[in-house]
Amino acid sequence: MPRAVSRKDFLRLGGVGLAGAALLGAADYSGNLGGNKVVKFQTIAEETSIQERAAVEIQVDRFEDQYPKYAMERKVTLSGETSTVSNTNKEMQTTLQSEDPPDVFSYDTGPGFGGVLAEAGLLRPLEDAYENNGWDIYEWAKQRATYNGAVYGVPDQVEEIVVYYNKNLVPEVPETVDELRQMANELRGREIIPFAFGNQEQWPAGHMFSIGVSNVLGREGLDDILYADGRWDTPEVEEAINLFFRDFVKRGYYPGGLSALSYDGANALFYSGEAAMNPTGTWLVSEIVQTVQDFEVGFFSFPSIQGSGISPPAGVGSGLFVAEKASNPQGAIEFIDYLLEESTARLIIEKLNVIPAHPVNPKGLDVPELFKEVLEDLSESPQAKSFGYNIDVLAPQNFNEVMFTGFQEVLDGTRSPAEQSAALQDAWATAKTQGKIATQG
Repeated sequence: MPRAVSRKDFLRLGGVGLAGAALLGAADYSGNLGGNKVVKFQTIAEETSIQERAAVEIQVDRFEDQYPKYAMERKVTLSGETSTVSNTNKEMQTTLQSEDPPDVFSYDTGPGFGGVLAEAGLLRPLEDAYENNGWDIYEWAKQRATYNGAVYGVPDQVEEIVVYYNKNLVPEVPETVDELRQMANELRGREIIPFAFGNQEQWPAGHMFSIGVSNVLGREGLDDILYADGRWDTPEVEEAINLFFRDFVKRGYYPGGLSALSYDGANALFYSGEAAMNPTGTWLVSEIVQTVQDFEVGFFSFPSIQGSGISPPAGVGSGLFVAEKASNPQGAIEFIDYLLEESTARLIIEKLNVIPAHPVNPKGLDVPELFKEVLEDLSESPQAKSFGYNIDVLAPQNFNEVMFTGFQEVLDGTRSPAEQSAALQDAWATAKTQGKIATQG
């Protein structure tokens, strides 16, 4: 989930709050702190200030307590609310090519994100680290950080894309799109926005597309496109595009000016009760729990589209990578190993409400009720046949660029669903010819 492109406007370094927002590539790391060897960790801000404080305690204070030979410099970077995924990739490459790159950093997995950095020679292979430390990452998740046959990353977050809903405004979960339309029409009649959806950063449209094609094609249909000879320019894909990016727009189910509305702005409409439903990822649970006070929140998978199956997108979001030019690669490896320890992983689940990409004993976990429901929904693993895919994590960079910019045009009415599905197929065929399509794990 490329959610790293829109974060709260603040910067933290080692737990000390600094005014303003930082651009990716602006990291400024110094040498040893107090004689200890520095580990430079670049990440993104957590969803809430409470989570951010917890992250600092876990990723800095607790790590330094258990590994006193190291001093952790934790750098939180932002790329601004208007940044696109393409810009973020370029900015990350600039950061890693600088004279003072991070040792370890958090970034999205998949060939269109981590794979781009690996292809540019900016990442260290981690096969030896996996073997020496016995990292028990789910094999399917590990494949998301494997590029050209080499493992470069450690997936650290499993996600599902669902539809959150205000139980005061949506008393029953719709089972079909017709029921959903009827509900949305009633909400509009009460001057309530049916869906909180903003696409200023463009990647939210990619998530909506993932919901649609996972639904109409199912897991097997997507596998046929992703790993065999299936195509994107089909009537089913066009139908999904038309539903989310033309039909719902014409019916007024989204906020006005959605192409200029940020992801955070859309979330705010849901929190305030101005919007009844919010299609986004399970990473938002903690913010919802801490922000929403006036109503109860539930979630459901997008209902069947004309009799199709219900296959919510799920898979790996972010992962941890070690820079090729890291000044302290050993410290980076030890930091990752620390995060994967059972006791640390349990803290991360409880404090950050993150679903790890490796086995953790769930007994006795203290988590919010909404997060418990998410854990139960993903209990069979997101690779179960009932789940679809979050497409951008599996797709190459050129496909993602066509996806993000193209859907903006479909939303604006300047490109048809048929034209977009054809453009997606062309981009996919090009990437396939170039050998940039991910292999099946």
